[in-house]
Amino acid sequence: MRTLLTFCVMALWFVAAAWAQIPRAITYQEYFDKVHGGWTGKALGLAMGVPKEYEEPWPPSQFEYFAQIPGHFSDRASGDDVYVPLVFQLAFQHYGIHPTQEQYLGEWDRRLFSGRIWGSLDQALDHYRAGIKPPKTGLPGYNQGWNDMGSQMSTDLIGWISPGLINTAAQMSAYASGVMNSGVGADGGIFTSALESEAFFTSDPEQLVRKARSVLPAGSQFGEMIDDLLRWRKEEPDWRLTRQRMASKYNPGLNREDPAGLIQGGVLTLALLYGNGEFAKSMLIAQKCAWDSDTNASTVGGILGTMLGLSHLEPRWSMVLHDTYENYCIRGLPRWMTFSDIAHDTVGIGDQVIRNNGGQVTGAREDRVYRIPVQQPVRIEQEQPASPAFIEENEREMELFYRVKLKGVTDGWDPQWTLTMASFETKPEVLQDYFGRRKVLKVQPGARGAVLSRTLMLALHKHHYLRVGVAHHPTVLCEQTGAPEVGSWRLEVLADGNRVGTYNVSTQGGQVVWEDPQFDLTRYAGKTIKLLMIAYQTYAEFYKSSLTSY
Repeated sequence: MRTLLTFCVMALWFVAAAWAQIPRAITYQEYFDKVHGGWTGKALGLAMGVPKEYEEPWPPSQFEYFAQIPGHFSDRASGDDVYVPLVFQLAFQHYGIHPTQEQYLGEWDRRLFSGRIWGSLDQALDHYRAGIKPPKTGLPGYNQGWNDMGSQMSTDLIGWISPGLINTAAQMSAYASGVMNSGVGADGGIFTSALESEAFFTSDPEQLVRKARSVLPAGSQFGEMIDDLLRWRKEEPDWRLTRQRMASKYNPGLNREDPAGLIQGGVLTLALLYGNGEFAKSMLIAQKCAWDSDTNASTVGGILGTMLGLSHLEPRWSMVLHDTYENYCIRGLPRWMTFSDIAHDTVGIGDQVIRNNGGQVTGAREDRVYRIPVQQPVRIEQEQPASPAFIEENEREMELFYRVKLKGVTDGWDPQWTLTMASFETKPEVLQDYFGRRKVLKVQPGARGAVLSRTLMLALHKHHYLRVGVAHHPTVLCEQTGAPEVGSWRLEVLADGNRVGTYNVSTQGGQVVWEDPQFDLTRYAGKTIKLLMIAYQTYAEFYKSSLTSY
């Protein structure tokens, strides 16, 4: 009897194991509908969240349908949450389904108009343009935004091209995220891709979250936070109280940037767990949690749009954008696009990913049926922890790289000054003549500014003033819209790390106007000091500086 019982149990186990490995099937039409819903949901969440980004009050305002969603996107609301993953898609179309990290960055460099990215991706591109290779471009010490939400907002696309292939999505996302993020920042991208991948076949939000959590590295703080949220959801029915609990543990100072990727991932998870699979409710919770309300609502909208498919979204949401995306930010694409066409291209890439990962395809064209092998989740390997020593070492290495790269730039301008940091989107140069002044240093600040340094000794018992000519480049027209873009920049002067003064520089009626601010250094008389001039934001022009003493 015992032998027979054992045999029966074993037989049942083999049946269950075989059943678990049966490929999951999805038709081309279903696949397209879910991808179309994902792109549309992502765009809707973006449009809803942008007006109150970092400005949503807490406690939150009352739930409501966001009636101010525009019929199309404006310049700002064309949104990096949509156009950055769209450039990801262009990289896959250009290089195939396995672009290198340098190819990802190269595509962003070629495709994005100037001034259209921020945070970790902006810094990664600055480093790439200067010649620093990924993954250093995303490491702590090199990239100040290494733990931000850049990867979270960018990697939905990887989940959409890997339907049901959760390990494939996680591995591709870990690699792609590494160009701009590390640690919890990269984990946010891995988690988002895994959510999108499983959303094609999972309609239970809690099951979806648990499945995506299972691919995160062992010991991940991001994973610890998700475990907390899963537990708190069972203990606390009010999402607002859970939000406060999460903030207290993972963002005690309510600092928008500490660490941004972790807390934004928490909002994403909280909205999924408390939204009960409802598109509007989930997206509104993400927006009402505050912090980065556009990225959070956008990511949640993309996941729910994928889970439901466009055909199952309420018309008040699915119809509001008229299937239209207005492109202000990507070179080489038309001004007006449809989410249908964008989704069609996504599915085309996904077709290759499915075939390349053991999927079977029967039928042709729109009659295709995909049979996708089941992947049991495997944890991504943990990266080197971001210890203070690791960050300091990378910081020193990065600063040395720029010093060497920029060596000699100021020789033809003022050799007493050394340029130690600048963006290479526009290479620094000395102009022989610039709007009436000769030998002008033109630099473009990056995320860390443009930094000029010199050491000098100031005589005792004298008054000392630093005087420097500054100007702004002429007003330029946006390449896509033709609208004028009038920028500005800020000059900050530091002596031995202490702020001496600041000066704001901007165009005057679109014309270049030279100004000559003066900074008082008298309190440092009798001392040898390290003097820094730091330009922040857009282009900056420096006329030869002078030190006056009397």
